[in-house]
Amino acid sequence: MSERTVEEYLESISFLGEIKGVPVRTSSLAQVLEVSPASVSEMLHRLSERGLVKHAPYEGVSLSRAGRLKVLKLTRRHRLWEVFFNKYLGVDWEDVYQEACNLEHATSELLTDKLAEFLGNPAVCPHGSPIPRSNLKQPRVSGIPLAELEVGQTAKMVRVVRENNTRLLRHLTGLELVPGARVKVVEKTPFDGTLAIEVNGSTRAIGRETSSFVMVEPV
Repeated sequence: MSERTVEEYLESISFLGEIKGVPVRTSSLAQVLEVSPASVSEMLHRLSERGLVKHAPYEGVSLSRAGRLKVLKLTRRHRLWEVFFNKYLGVDWEDVYQEACNLEHATSELLTDKLAEFLGNPAVCPHGSPIPRSNLKQPRVSGIPLAELEVGQTAKMVRVVRENNTRLLRHLTGLELVPGARVKVVEKTPFDGTLAIEVNGSTRAIGRETSSFVMVEPV
């Protein structure tokens, strides 16, 4: 069992748990990691023995305190690399996620702190997600889904959920919906929740599912 495999399992549990808000089922993990349910069950048993997860048969799995701290370390490394790639190498926000994934598992704590210092201790990654500090306190996540705004409301985009979805990010780029953009809801279709929004003086359409991934702060 490689340490990278352990970390990928913990990150997947954290990701799915954040979305669903409940313990993660074995079948969901198997689908995300593209492995068999039997392999997932065996791995969860090992992670439980190491004190990284809490696993109850038929109820799902969640991270223990030790598991959460490990994920926060990984998240800190990952998002710092995203900032570096985007700011200094000119890698678009659609492509930094996978590049950062390639380095987060091989970055020491010393290099992580040096990288943070070099970058000026940035607060957020290119997708607007908060970067955990060196004290590993859970960062505050702000914003509400764009889909929840009412007609006439104006807001500032702060971050995007599903930052690993390259197609979603490219679609948002085409809509000029990036962190910092001001957006106003012009119309909302009652039938399917499609929004007509105004961004940078232009009116565009965005589906309900896509708008649920865009987090904004009303102004």
